[in-house]
Amino acid sequence: MFVANNFIPTLQLSFIKPLAPMVNSGDMAVDVVSEAQLTEVYGERRWQKGARKWMKKRFDAFDPTLIVFCRYSGPHGDVLRDLARASGVPVVYHIDDDLLNVPRELGPAKFAMHNDPKRLATVSRLLGDVDLVYLSTEPLRQRMAQHIGGEALAGKVYCTTDSLVPPPDARDEVRVGYMGFDHAHDFEIVVPALAQLMKNYPAVRFELFGSIPKPAALDQFGDRVVTHAPVPGYEKFMAKFASLDWNIGICPLADTPFNAVKANTKWVEYTSVGAAVLATGGTIYDDCCADGCGVLVRRPEDWYPALAELVESAEKRSALVAAAQARARQDYSLVSLRHQVLDVFARAKCITPASRS
Repeated sequence: MFVANNFIPTLQLSFIKPLAPMVNSGDMAVDVVSEAQLTEVYGERRWQKGARKWMKKRFDAFDPTLIVFCRYSGPHGDVLRDLARASGVPVVYHIDDDLLNVPRELGPAKFAMHNDPKRLATVSRLLGDVDLVYLSTEPLRQRMAQHIGGEALAGKVYCTTDSLVPPPDARDEVRVGYMGFDHAHDFEIVVPALAQLMKNYPAVRFELFGSIPKPAALDQFGDRVVTHAPVPGYEKFMAKFASLDWNIGICPLADTPFNAVKANTKWVEYTSVGAAVLATGGTIYDDCCADGCGVLVRRPEDWYPALAELVESAEKRSALVAAAQARARQDYSLVSLRHQVLDVFARAKCITPASRS
């Protein structure tokens, strides 16, 4: 039984996608319980005690052998945890961000939601009182260690490449893109370099894919700047992404505590769609971009020359994509993530009943 605030991308990426073959073959049965479902029944009353019985009905109806809370910060997680404990069912809490310290830079709506005292209390209780906490990266495990009451495991694989798109065919224009959601403070780092690039290279087109608004500094370039709205559902999102035919994908990352523990998802997704990657150096992108699998930019003033070099050299772009996709096949396969997830489940089931009491 997966428990999440909604059918969120993390749930799809980390569990639904890698486990799909086992579900389709009948080797695993999955149920998803969400705060969104609870809201459909109880609305604003979902935090009240009366809504707890809904959680119990879902537990009793599915009779799970394992519960996985995925980034859950909603109401009544303790109900499912306590029911699981009484039935000897192991409980895992999975997070891929520091949910106890979500910064204002992600926008007022996300900041207010994640920092709601009720949600912070849910996250704290689950971190401190489940059998196993499964974290997306080792830095995040270290960051959250003081809040974890039981065992903790960090994953080596987060986002996977089950299909790889070759680089776009040769053409006159070069498409540079940024894919992102609620990370405008990261994107702002590279906006001056992009504006200069587009002034100096009329054949460059820039595209945004996601919820970040187009910066006013790029308005002067008219229809050479294109925005693509978010696409719900991860498979449809990646299909749309692959259709954009970007030559270069940029991964600017601000130097913040929140970013220091994130996963290298953008590198994996850019690599999957055949885009050469430019990323901020000294960050989570150092390892995946090593050995010619991406270009690392250490200082803000280095973004423009790094972009210009890739715009001018189709050969270098192709070499970067080839090396990155070879690494992705080896280190970021869907099979690797499936094994990782099953290992987490197996470890949770091995934790003794005494340690759950």
